[in-house]
This record gives sequence, structure tokens and C-alpha cells, in this order.
Amino acid sequence: MKTPEINTLGPPEPIDYSVVMEPINGDPTGKNLLSMRQLSAEDIHLYIEEAYAAERFVQDPKQRGVALLSNVEMRVVMRQPSTRTGGSLTAAMHKLGGSAVLISGMGSSSEAKGESIEDSWVAFAAQADILGIRTEEDRGPALAARVIAQAFEQDQLWQSVPVINLGDGKNEHPTQALGDEFTIYKQFGQFAGVEVAMVGDHERYRAHHSFMIGAAILGMNIIAVESKAAVVPEDLVELLGDRLTRTKDLDGAMRYANVLYLGRNPDEYTGVKKAEAARSKKLAKDYKGWVVDYQRIQKMPRDSIVLHPRPRRDELHPSVDIDPRMKDVEQMANMTPIRMAIIARHLGRSIKEAEIIHKDSEKLTP
Repeated sequence: MKTPEINTLGPPEPIDYSVVMEPINGDPTGKNLLSMRQLSAEDIHLYIEEAYAAERFVQDPKQRGVALLSNVEMRVVMRQPSTRTGGSLTAAMHKLGGSAVLISGMGSSSEAKGESIEDSWVAFAAQADILGIRTEEDRGPALAARVIAQAFEQDQLWQSVPVINLGDGKNEHPTQALGDEFTIYKQFGQFAGVEVAMVGDHERYRAHHSFMIGAAILGMNIIAVESKAAVVPEDLVELLGDRLTRTKDLDGAMRYANVLYLGRNPDEYTGVKKAEAARSKKLAKDYKGWVVDYQRIQKMPRDSIVLHPRPRRDELHPSVDIDPRMKDVEQMANMTPIRMAIIARHLGRSIKEAEIIHKDSEKLTP
């Protein structure tokens, strides 16, 4: 993947991010997690198995976690606002026995003194063993991973620090997608053939992008309820192939869906251009027709589920909260064990193996 580098001295030069986006290939140790495209179906199942073990530790009242990463330090840098992602990643690190510092915005950093963003990323890497990063711009975490890798190669850092993408602009949100897939697997015990109706701004909503990539990898089918103002990007249309159905009929899609996946209107990306403003106005009108309330949800099969990565707005009416198909709160709760799994595996540890050792030690205890 390439994106232009800021260069005021001449034409922009492309940045090759492939070196920091290597395939996981069954072993996340020391690697960055920047895109769902790094993963295979086996990799996704690896994280899910680890998340199940993490969940058992967290829900055990005698444990509430597992002391797997003592003295390990994490920085969670959220350059965009977050209630859930930054908080759950911080909680995940604490549940693993490590330390985590959540940094919201950059107002208190040396950027206020003129420090470049590249130097800020290296500074954070010098303070931590792993970084979680959210940025307003696309591929911001990849840029961080690149400059950190360069600093390590130049012997400026004593260790290479993995970077976890917590959402980058309109691009991707891979840890959200992995948590969503964990929630679906817990409900259905499989992915193959699961029908997911997705509603929202498919063009700009990063959670949809990562989920669709994961669906293509895992063999799920996507029914995209589209607005002309926000169609599924062509690269995802090509990736999904015949696993993608495109429609304007939300009610029809709900009747066939195992999963309804809603997303808010990400209007923070509207911008000031007239074309963008017109697009946003059209999309806002379509969202009014996509409001899902208790009565509308009755169109879905009884064993179906409804997901929403939140924050929710008018598109998901509070009247739905009493319906057992609503799994959005469980979906939020699932983010802690899946992010525990991600942190542990990218630091070369296994919660699943720790659970086996824990059970063996309990057998030996008189």
C-alpha cells in the first residue's frame, strides 16, 4: 500500500508500507497489526482461540485476568476521540498484568513545541514495548510503524516496538473487526455461509472496511445496503466477488440476514468541498430511512443478531435494547478479551498456553 509523503521541496514521493505490513502467517510475534489484509482465516481463528482463553480468565472471579506481561509497558495514543477502543485496549493490557497509559489527543505532547509527528512516534516507542495508535489520517499507524522500524534499524531504539492500528481515518479498524468476528463466532460457531447485512457509509466507515475484508477471508456473505452517496469501494467489491450482494432494500436484507451490522454516519469527514457537502446531505437523508427500531427488528429471524460498533445515534433506536437479538453490548465486552489476545500474541506470549499451565498447577495443589 502506498500513500504520498508530505514533501514541501518537490513532488510527493510514494511511501512503501509493505515492509511494516507483513503477513502474520500464524505467528504475530513482534509484528505490527495494521490491516486485516495481513491475516488468513487461520490467523483470525488463532486470535479467537486466545480470546476464549482470555475471557475465561477475566470472568473467573478468583482471577479477573492473567499475570502474563509483568513489567511490560504499553502506550495507547488516540489522536481521535474514543470511549471504547482506547479504554478496552488499556483494560486489556491491565488484565494481562502489564501497564498501559492512555493518551487522548496530542495537546500535551512536544508537538505543541514544533516536534514532528515522526519524532513523536519514536519518542513513544522509546517509552513502551507496544503501541496502540488511532489517527485521523489514513495509514497514520503505518507511518508510525515505518519510522519506528527505521529508528530500530539505525540502532536508535534497542527493540522493535509493534504497532496496533486502532483506526486510521477512513481506512481500517482491524481490532474492531476481530472483536466483531469473535462475537459472531460465539453465536454461530462458524463463519462459512453466515449472511451479514451491513448498513451505513460503506465508503468512509473504517469498521465496515475491515469487517468486509475479514468476511472475504472467512467465507461470510455480505448484503450491503447502499446509498448512491456511499457505495462499497471497488477494491472491496472485487475482493468479495460473488459473496457480495448490493441492495437499497434494508427490510428485504433483514429478512435473510443472520447478522445485521449497523454503523453511524461518520460525518466528521464531510469536509468543506461543495461535492462532499452535497454527498453528506444525501447520505443523511438515506440514514433517516435506515432507522432500526423494535418493530423493524421483528423482520429478522429469531436466531439472528444485531451488531453496532458504537457510538450509536439515530440509526439504532433505544427501543431495540429489550430484544434478545441485540448483541451490541456483548460486542463491546468482547473487545477486551480479543484485544488481550492481540497484545499477548504480538508480544510473543500465549494466553491459551498460560491457561493450560494454570490448570496443571491447580491439579497439583493439595
